[in-house]
Amino acid sequence: MERRARGPVPLLVAALALLAVACVRVEIQRTTAEPEHTVPTPVRRATVSTPPAEPVAPPRRSAPEAGSASRALFRLRMPPATAIAITRLGIDVPVVEVASVKDERGWYWPVPREAAAHLAGTANPGEPGNIAITGHVDTEQGPGVFWRLLEVKPGDEVTVWSAAGTFVYRVTEIQVVPESDRSVLRQTDYEVLTLVTCIPDGRYDRRLVVRAEPVRPAVAQQH
Repeated sequence: MERRARGPVPLLVAALALLAVACVRVEIQRTTAEPEHTVPTPVRRATVSTPPAEPVAPPRRSAPEAGSASRALFRLRMPPATAIAITRLGIDVPVVEVASVKDERGWYWPVPREAAAHLAGTANPGEPGNIAITGHVDTEQGPGVFWRLLEVKPGDEVTVWSAAGTFVYRVTEIQVVPESDRSVLRQTDYEVLTLVTCIPDGRYDRRLVVRAEPVRPAVAQQH
């Protein structure tokens, strides 16, 4: 079955203009207008709490099917990621969910320095869709949580934990894109994990984008 990308999630569209991913050394331009059309930029420690999972009702049918009472009537969203690890690279860090926020200078993504950030509005582990997680490549104090992501190779395993269990992905694609490339955040109709950080070349205007696909179902194991 052909995989088709869908348009960006509405919550992302509202924050895709002034933003780039995981660069603390880049000065961020801000506007008072609601942004659009660029990859997000983390700049501050997250203070946004993770919202609870909510059931989503399916479209109504003209008449109930026989036995439908015994079937699930709601599609329950999976819980967000709480930790991520790439064992070969020595990456093992917590994950917090971060929503874009606005202050007097404009929109920004409040990504913490000591954790990776799951971008609110993207899919959660175990759901169909694009699961977007970003992290700093470096900070004023030294290497960031995704510093060694620069060494990633195809075939590397990525483990993500959530309240639902443990999810394992395998790296299938590695690319470098300009910070303005919003395609990396587009939703999909299949499950894929997208990791994003900066290329630390002094300009911080390019992004390392790592795609990974699930290799086995979740197991009930907490991190």
